[in-house]
Amino acid sequence: MLRDHVKKYYLEQRRNCAESVLRAANEAWDLGLTDKDFALFSGFGGGMGCGKTCGALSGSLAALGAVYPSTKLARPDGIKTDNAALVAEFAAAFAATDCDEIKKACFTEDERCLAAVLRAADVLEAHVKKLNGEEEQPNAGCTLTAEQIKAVKGLGFLHCKGTNNFNCRVITGNGKLNNAHMRRIAEAAEKFGNGDAALTTRLTVEIQGVPYENIPKIREYLAEAGLSTGGTGSKVRPVVSCKGTTCQYGLYDTLGFAEKIHKTFYEGWHGVELPHKFKIALGGCPNNCVKPSLNDFGIIGQRVPAFEAEKCRVCKTCAVEKNCPIGAARLTEQGLVIDGEKCNHCGRCVGKCPFKALEKGTYGYRVYIGGRWGKKVAEGRPLSRLFTSEEEVMAVLEKALLLFRDQGRSGERFADTIARLGFDNVEAQLLSDELLARKAEILGKSMTGGATC
Repeated sequence: MLRDHVKKYYLEQRRNCAESVLRAANEAWDLGLTDKDFALFSGFGGGMGCGKTCGALSGSLAALGAVYPSTKLARPDGIKTDNAALVAEFAAAFAATDCDEIKKACFTEDERCLAAVLRAADVLEAHVKKLNGEEEQPNAGCTLTAEQIKAVKGLGFLHCKGTNNFNCRVITGNGKLNNAHMRRIAEAAEKFGNGDAALTTRLTVEIQGVPYENIPKIREYLAEAGLSTGGTGSKVRPVVSCKGTTCQYGLYDTLGFAEKIHKTFYEGWHGVELPHKFKIALGGCPNNCVKPSLNDFGIIGQRVPAFEAEKCRVCKTCAVEKNCPIGAARLTEQGLVIDGEKCNHCGRCVGKCPFKALEKGTYGYRVYIGGRWGKKVAEGRPLSRLFTSEEEVMAVLEKALLLFRDQGRSGERFADTIARLGFDNVEAQLLSDELLARKAEILGKSMTGGATC
């Protein structure tokens, strides 16, 4: 590998970054360069001595110039295009091309910028291989057809590129597993996979390294213990939640509500194709531990304080103000004031007043729609209404899914559908019953989803 040659020149012979890369390329690829050629690059180290263009990039471009005549790929406009491509690949690897910026992340007193020079060598080597048509094919070691890979993905088996192996996604029901389930998953990993299992961000378990021919066997083995595979495609994904009322701040039973949603919409809607995947998360309070507002549909527990001003004694030290974590409660000369715009309804103030001025609070649910997290990020927006029963939230969730299926476009996330239709328009539909009246019609429509994982 080119980096092995670079290390010798840069670390052992203490040459500058530009000359080290050029000498390494000469040695690795037999370019026929001489000491006189290398001397031309004695001034390119340290970003041309002033922290500008990285010397390792300059040396790489020089090496590319020496290599180019022998490459299999000849472009009409000569080396110009490939120079630009190499610079772009270098910039992508370092998020910079100037020495000063790269040194901030890579420089050490003992090894100088060795890490950066080695990475530059990797970028150059990969680029030259690409020119020669030698780049590694991601699926080179796989003998399966695209149709075979696609068919089992719908069952929850994600392809390990370059192999005939898959990761088997086991549905847990919000991360909840009993001893028998955990034993069966461990045994399945040993019998049918490579022995390893990993947790996903949506609290499923992936058994790793399952050969294609073992897929029917592992599904049957898991099913014997009441476990299923899935969680992929343009469908409702496994529901996640925090631990709710087992937490000191939890305002409702998130585990129980999540199980209800899981059975109704993950299991009950399993055969319903959507424009894209649809993620649901439940948070027990505004602490937002599972980030409900970054899901397509998020539910956050609320407790709206009911302050009885006539009971306020205007204490010198107000226990309500003291217990408000965001400063929404403030004591004035006239008494306690709660800023309704600032209050996030965490309920931490309820019951703290010794004179019972704030003993009650309305429990409810704040619903967020259109969140997403990934290559594109969108913060979900709350519906204007506070919902006070699980039944109300379930109805709004069903209407959100119906709207997405009816008005979403294939390959479009719910956040994009809302942005295209307008939040006010979507909210109005979710707060009316017109979508429910058209449920049979909407579910009967044909739909091709666009999710790729």
